[in-house]
Amino acid sequence: MNILVTGATGFIGTHLVAELRKSHQVFILGQFPGDPEKLGLPGYIMDDDIPCLAGYMQEHRISGIIHLASLYLTVHKPEQIRTLVDSNICFGTSVLEAASLSGCVRWFLNTGSIWQNFRSSSDAYRPVNLYAATKQAFIDMARYYTDVFGIRFCTLKLCDTYGPGDPRPKIFKLFKDCSESGEVLKMSPGEQLLDILYISDVVSGFCRLVELLASDQPLGEQYVLSSGEHRSLRSLAATFERVSGRPLPIEWGGRPYREREVMVPWRGPILPGWKANVDLETGIRLFLNL
Repeated sequence: MNILVTGATGFIGTHLVAELRKSHQVFILGQFPGDPEKLGLPGYIMDDDIPCLAGYMQEHRISGIIHLASLYLTVHKPEQIRTLVDSNICFGTSVLEAASLSGCVRWFLNTGSIWQNFRSSSDAYRPVNLYAATKQAFIDMARYYTDVFGIRFCTLKLCDTYGPGDPRPKIFKLFKDCSESGEVLKMSPGEQLLDILYISDVVSGFCRLVELLASDQPLGEQYVLSSGEHRSLRSLAATFERVSGRPLPIEWGGRPYREREVMVPWRGPILPGWKANVDLETGIRLFLNL
């Protein structure tokens, strides 16, 4: 298949593109001039000319789109609202508009977040923060295109993710940095539970959903990738210490819990035919290149 990927130069995107290229022709939809060159792939730089993008999809016979591009903000500032909306709602809607004009795009794989569901005991939409709200708003915008143009649309919601070379300030990178520097890391009391997934399992989940979307099998509107385990932040730190062989200079309770801290992650419908294969200790060893 010919697949167009947004957010291809991000941490998840680079790993996913590398795997997709083994079986598919991959194109990048970038937001900055250097994006396609970073991965050495053909690409289109997004602008305001939506019919031109539709023509690009026609020219390259794009049959499916994987939408990873997103602006992630744990806590937003008032001056960031417009950028957040442009990145997480307007950009994706423009891509869907071009897909509908192209006449060749059959499916659209959207990336969501379990933070769209604040209450672990309920499937009801309750955003943890404004970032999660914009992710849900885009899904609502997409309903128009699925109803009118018949584009297959499915959202894959992610929990926390990690892997070697991850530049994002995620929890294991924070652990690694403080263990190497010896600088005290101030953390919350650490009783919140986390669901954390190694990058190869994330990639296999996306590839599995691509297979399902390209087939005629019936699908739900959303699925979740989950490690299947919830561990407290303190437990993750203890496992990291044991595997790495280095103490973590953490000051537990050095900062309060965030407003609307997620204490128990949401569990939604797991993607059919997929499961996590990398256990936590193995994943940490791979993360640390041990």
